[in-house]
Order: sequence, then structure tokens, then C-alpha cells
Amino acid sequence: MSEIENLATSLINMIDRKNIFPPLFNNPESYISPVGPRTKKPPNSFLICRINVHNEAKRKGIYSMRVISKAASILWKQASSEEKAVYKKLSERVFEIYSTKKSE
Repeated sequence: MSEIENLATSLINMIDRKNIFPPLFNNPESYISPVGPRTKKPPNSFLICRINVHNEAKRKGIYSMRVISKAASILWKQASSEEKAVYKKLSERVFEIYSTKKSE
């Protein structure tokens, strides 16, 4: 196991999985970039999960993006289809809001 994987596993053990599945940060509006000429497209379900892992990691004082990304990847692979469905639904809602704002 690589050092990053070890650190990611350690992070996973530190964070509260109940804040990831279902997502603690579940406001669709918070995932939408400001509308402008170079508006970013909205995040997919995995990226929303990663954002939640990032927020949890920050609460624990972990700021390494490599470790956070690896931890998010591990958690996502371990997640059940029901847990992923919550993120899928959230990402669909984010996309709806994004589409509405972009067309205004």
C-alpha cells in the first residue's frame, strides 16, 4: 500500500461516514458556480461526494488534496448503490438549477 493510500485510509477512519452518506452538505445551490461567460459545468455525483469528503477532512484538519481525493475514491468504491443514488439525485438537482440559471 502506498503512502497516499495509508493516509487516505487513516483519513477515512477519522471522518464521520454518516456525514458523507447521506451527504451532510446537500444544498444543491452550493455546488453551482456563479453564472458568467466562463461558467463551469456542475459537478457529477462523485465530485459532489468528493466535496463532502473534502469538507469533512477540513473539519479534521486534513488539507492534502491527494489524500482527500484518494479517500473519496475509496469511499465511493465502497458505497452501496443506494448511497450513490442519493448523490445521483443531488447532482441531477444541481444540473437542473444550473440549466435554469444559465438559460436566464
